[in-house]
Amino acid sequence: MSAYHRPRIVTSAALALSLALLMVLIAGRSTERVAGEKTPAPGPLVMPAATVPAPPNRVAVIRERHLENVELLTQEGRSVRFYDDLVKGRVVAINFMFTTCPIACPITTRHLVEVQRALGARAGRDVTFISISLDPERDTPEVLRAYAQAHGVGPGWYFLTGKRDDIERLRRKLGAYDLDPVIDADRKQHTGLVILGNEPVGRWKAIAALSKPVRIRQAIERTILPPSQWPTGDAVVKEGPYEERETAEPANLSNLPARN
Repeated sequence: MSAYHRPRIVTSAALALSLALLMVLIAGRSTERVAGEKTPAPGPLVMPAATVPAPPNRVAVIRERHLENVELLTQEGRSVRFYDDLVKGRVVAINFMFTTCPIACPITTRHLVEVQRALGARAGRDVTFISISLDPERDTPEVLRAYAQAHGVGPGWYFLTGKRDDIERLRRKLGAYDLDPVIDADRKQHTGLVILGNEPVGRWKAIAALSKPVRIRQAIERTILPPSQWPTGDAVVKEGPYEERETAEPANLSNLPARN
């Protein structure tokens, strides 16, 4: 090998060694701090955002707590399930009655017949009427059918009977009971309510069964329509003026405690 090439080999080796040392120094400087250099203060501790639980499904809660899917018989003798066949996806007007009731039940039925006629084509299509007997042993389908015919009941109205225990459970779940157990046990003093429900949207309320038919019809219309579309003002008031002796029995089924 000539003297000309030897200096280049030595120079290349030295350059390689210098680069290696430089890399070591850089690596060491990245992991060590110069004496006296301040350590930066730690940043604020960031906690993960708390998961906010979704509000309960109103429709599902009412269905689970209050709408028993008991088996009943219609005035035509057809077997139906209360929730699946009569309430699910519908607007309903529900009352409890019995055919031998001497005063309140016939008046209530007459009022509801008047309401059904006032609703016209909406009755049976937009609103289903449901009357449930509190005397199921006596009120057979045949007896209920004769009662409905005698009162001029139109299509879209179900008179129902069934097992006493099922009806009692359904009555209590729907809130049609008296807090006084002695009164509640007396069928002749049963709670006189028409329970109104728009099942698909979870809108439920109740009105006294002996209210004027116009008031019951207005309450049904408010059950069908969202609040933003409720008729208001003088037209509503003048349609059926209140009398001083009239009282209201407001009820909100969604807030009603479940009872067995």
